[in-house]
Order: sequence, then C-alpha cells, then structure tokens
Amino acid sequence: MKGKSFIVVALLFSTFFFFLESYAFAYTVQTGTVITNTSLNVRENPSNDAPVIGQLQSGAKIEYVDVGYDWVRITYNGKAGYLNSLFIKENRPTSQATSHQATSHQATAVSGVNVGKVTAKNGLIVRTQASTDSAMLGKIDYGSKVEYRISTGGWGQITYNGQRAFIDTSYLSGSTSNENISGATSNENKSVDQQAAVTGTISRVVIDPGHGGRDPGARGNGLIEKNITLLFAKQIKKSLQENGIEVYLTRSSDEYVYLQERANIADSFQADLFLSIHANGHENSLIRGMEIHSFALNNIALKLENQFRDLPNAVYRGHYESNFYVLRNTSTPSLLIELGYVSNQADAALLQSQQFQIQVGEAVRRALQS
Repeated sequence: MKGKSFIVVALLFSTFFFFLESYAFAYTVQTGTVITNTSLNVRENPSNDAPVIGQLQSGAKIEYVDVGYDWVRITYNGKAGYLNSLFIKENRPTSQATSHQATSHQATAVSGVNVGKVTAKNGLIVRTQASTDSAMLGKIDYGSKVEYRISTGGWGQITYNGQRAFIDTSYLSGSTSNENISGATSNENKSVDQQAAVTGTISRVVIDPGHGGRDPGARGNGLIEKNITLLFAKQIKKSLQENGIEVYLTRSSDEYVYLQERANIADSFQADLFLSIHANGHENSLIRGMEIHSFALNNIALKLENQFRDLPNAVYRGHYESNFYVLRNTSTPSLLIELGYVSNQADAALLQSQQFQIQVGEAVRRALQS
C-alpha cells in the first residue's frame, strides 16, 4: 500500500509541475502602460459585459498576460482582473523596439464605436485627414448624432459619403462608447513591407475565426461570436478552395488559440493574406453594419470594401486602420472583417442566414481574384 501511495503522490507532483511548465509556456508575463485620457475599466472576466471591479488611471504601470482576443489579465487587489488590450502599450526593450525603425508607417489608432452630438453652431467640418490642414469634405449639421472611432490627437474617424474621414471630437458632446473611454491607444511602428500593397496572384490564405473555446466574444440576440466566426470562416474557405486558393484555418472547431499563435500561423504558412473574421456587439442595439480593419492601408481592403458595399440587405460602415494584436504582430499582409453586430436584430438575422454566409464568401473570393 505504501508503495502504491508513493507512486500516486509522485504522479500527482509530476502532473502539477507539468501544468506549471505548460502554464509558464502559454502565458508570458509582460509589462505595459495604461494609455487613456481618463481611466480604464478592470473587469471580472474578459468581456465588455463583465462586471467592473475597479479602474486604472492613464499612465499606470502593469504586469499582464494575454488571455483572450484583445484582453489581458492582471492581478487587481489580490484577484484576477481583465483589461482591454487596445488601451495597453507594451513596454519593450530598446533592442526590440528599434527593429522596425528603418522604414515605418504610423497607423491611425482607433478604439470602439462612440456616439456624440455635434455642438458646433455652424456645423462640424469633415476632413480627409486628422489635421486642420487637410481638405474639407463637407459639414455635419449642428445637433446631429455622429458615430465615430477615436483616432489620434483629439480626432475621430468616421465614414462620410462612403469614404473614410475625420472630425474634431472637441465639437461633440454626450459621447459614449462600449468601454466609456475617450482616450486613444498608440500604435507601434510597423515596417512598410509588412503591410505593403498585396500584388500578384493570391494563392495561399490563412483565415482566422476570432475567439473560440473559453473566449466566446460578443453575445446578442441568441448569437455567440465564436460560433458565427467559425461558420463564416468555413464558408469563405470553401469559396476560395473551389477557385484554386490554398486555405488554412487557425482553428476548425470550438477551441482556444492564443493571439500570437494565430499570427505565427500566418507567417509559417507563408500566406499571401491573413484574414481574421469577427462579429461586433454594442450596448446601442441600433448600431449595425460590416467593417474592414487593417493596421495599415493595402489594396485588398479597397477591393473588399467595394464588394461589401454591394451585398444585399447588409450595411457597410467603412474601413478603419486599427491597432488589433493579430494585425500588428504578423509580417503577412492582413485584414480583419467585422461581419455585423450581434446586438442588432437586422444584423443578427443576416449572420444566421446561410445565404448571407455564401454571399460573404463569394465577396471575399471576388476581391482576392480581381
């Protein structure tokens, strides 16, 4: 009996140390700084719907690990807490930070959808760039509500008459967002050749169904984002493969895949394009529409948005330059698609439609083969 007990104890210890070793491998502790104009919510779970257990002020130094899509985990008052990683600037050693300084592109940083009311009596000027020196596209009337994404230096990015444009957010009042944060993140520099225009024939594509496993993503109208993204990813894969394009999925079932692993797959597969698939959610159920996100401009984004504008019954919101982890941490040209808002009834109905899934798959195919 004593011998058997010793074996059981030894097995338990070996299992425990194997778990610790695996945990250390999967979760690398990093240091970072909170970047907002106000404060950042600490949540009980990695979800915008999770209860807020505290707040961190801008400039706070933290230690964290990546645990879910655009979420990091910290220790807060002795317990686990979660932060939106879009508002965390990773502190990197100088030797790493200078690796992309030779030729760089500073992308526009954006966060979630915000809604504000125009306070400028003569109307709010809409410009082509986030600068008062840029060309004027038009004006938005006093009192009008505007949906925008926070850009740099007090500017907001909007879609105006079908194209990307910028407004001065100091002329907006009553703005709200799904994180109630008015600050913007700072994008890291990324070399031009990492996000250069895609040229030639696209023959290899990595499709990344967002979320999965313990990371459900957005929820609304009975839908869970991780399930929606997998359905669409498989349909897009089918459309591309039927037309001779080699496709690899970062996940093909309801499993959790670490962010860096997703980016690594795209690079190791030597893909011509990395395409991450997502669905949105918002506390305002009237907000709907498809979006395209990239870390820097590329011509596939322009071709794809032309296709999305023509999709029946769908609404196309615009193209945004965004600081998403999988976009900035792969050397493969990359895009992230937001299929619609699960929180909106019309979008939710579309997302459940097999016909719409096929239409999106064909739209992606046409964009890649045009």
